[in-house]
Amino acid sequence: MLRHYDKLGLVSPTQRSSAGYREYAEDDLRRLLKVEALRALGLTLRQAGDALAETGADPEDLIADLITASTQRLDQERRLLARLERFDAADPASWDEALETVRLARGLSSPVAGERQRAALGLGAGPSAPPSALLAALLDEPEVNATGALRWAFLRTVDGPEALVPELAGSNPARRARALAVVAKFDGPDATELIAPLLTDPVLEIREAAALELGRRGAPVAIGALIALVARGARDVEAAQALGSIAEDSGAAGEILAGVSAALASTDTTSAARSRLTQALGELSGEAPLGLLAELKQDADPAVARVAVYLLSVR
Repeated sequence: MLRHYDKLGLVSPTQRSSAGYREYAEDDLRRLLKVEALRALGLTLRQAGDALAETGADPEDLIADLITASTQRLDQERRLLARLERFDAADPASWDEALETVRLARGLSSPVAGERQRAALGLGAGPSAPPSALLAALLDEPEVNATGALRWAFLRTVDGPEALVPELAGSNPARRARALAVVAKFDGPDATELIAPLLTDPVLEIREAAALELGRRGAPVAIGALIALVARGARDVEAAQALGSIAEDSGAAGEILAGVSAALASTDTTSAARSRLTQALGELSGEAPLGLLAELKQDADPAVARVAVYLLSVR
């Protein structure tokens, strides 16, 4: 073993005796132990030599570098596995079809946005586009036009939003937001059910987008979030319109009025927020909001009272 290590330049003796025998010093022994420790971690002899040469044999730096290198290798293996699974999902019937699938799939990873867009259009128009490849590319795509093409292609290959379930619960906020935008393209209760949990997402922007989409679908579960959106002044017009849609579609006007009334009475609600909440009552049709507006007509805040008087006048 020592002769082999010497030949590889891993552990060389400090000197040789007059008879030609290798003589190892204490530093040589330390290096030998480092090599053996790296071997025990699963590195090859070449990797052990490279690691010792690059890090100066500092244990802390060495382990950190090995972790980084291992992570990179695992990422490469995962990408390879993902490509193989996508290729398998495409189920090519011939080598010509297989090569075309590979060509288009490689286009999705192009650094040029236009090429990614063309690849998406090609996959979407093909007879056997792999949905997993399109979804992975879609959720990582930063360019607007390419995103639109990928979304179109993906929607052509699936019957429902079930494939988005893992992404909606994933740890990457950007991917969750993009997954929400894709789920929003599906009609029906299945998609609504998938969006509802995002009302408690840790990211404010995702909570707001989920609330607005649920409001457009007439889902009462979003009432509290939409009222808070109006009060905050973030996309308050859209939020108010969504409340109107819920009241009309599900008959939840009473619940909305109770929520708005509670928000108006809260000591934490600013004057500007109270004005926006009062204005939102204008989106509720029929006689439902008239009683609350009549009360607000006498409100101590002149801005709130003016909004209430105007809304009553246009009724």
